Amino acid sequence: MSDSADRPLRVIVADDHPIFLIGLRVVLEQDNLASVIAEACNPDELLQVLERHACDVLVTDFMMPVERQNDGLRLLQRIRRDFPALPVIVVTTLSNAGLFQSMLDLNVRGLLSKASLAGELPAAIRSVRRGGLFVAESVRRVLREARQHGPDTLLPSERLSPRELEVLRLLSAGHTVGQIAAQLNRSKQTVSAQKVAAMRKLGLANDAALFIYLQESGMS
Repeated sequence: MSDSADRPLRVIVADDHPIFLIGLRVVLEQDNLASVIAEACNPDELLQVLERHACDVLVTDFMMPVERQNDGLRLLQRIRRDFPALPVIVVTTLSNAGLFQSMLDLNVRGLLSKASLAGELPAAIRSVRRGGLFVAESVRRVLREARQHGPDTLLPSERLSPRELEVLRLLSAGHTVGQIAAQLNRSKQTVSAQKVAAMRKLGLANDAALFIYLQESGMS
């Protein structure tokens, strides 16, 4: 982050929808708030852009699926590892408390909804400039409601075991429990138990909730 409080912040934006990228630029560059220095439309491109351009803030979508499996949490983990000092603001259509908590656990500095971008993004940028954290009211509401229903709904996917994550990623790719068992050389009972354990840790009550989680996490 630049020490200058006068000049616009240098921002990189990432989203897989070109029209939304235009909207991000318009909101960010109004009132001399920020200057968009580069754009990306998929995870690989974003990592390349971050390597080439020094910036003050990254504003990124959470879900940017490509042909190869890429999920939002894995991308944020990579960014945090490679660019540990870079403030990240996530804009998303999600409403999943577990994913929100996972993002905050990865030290995301701003978390807001695409639906109210025009009003929230300038506030998030100003908060990040001051070194603060911005969490939109819509996100706070989802987290409050989840806490009222018990702590299990807020357990992040990082607390899953590697084998549980492996099973979820294969499920998200469309494989059945039987196919996963054959591919991983495990019994169907073992794979099923790992699936159930992962769902319990994520606070997911049934297969429908699991399918929605996999979609919202970017795993599918």
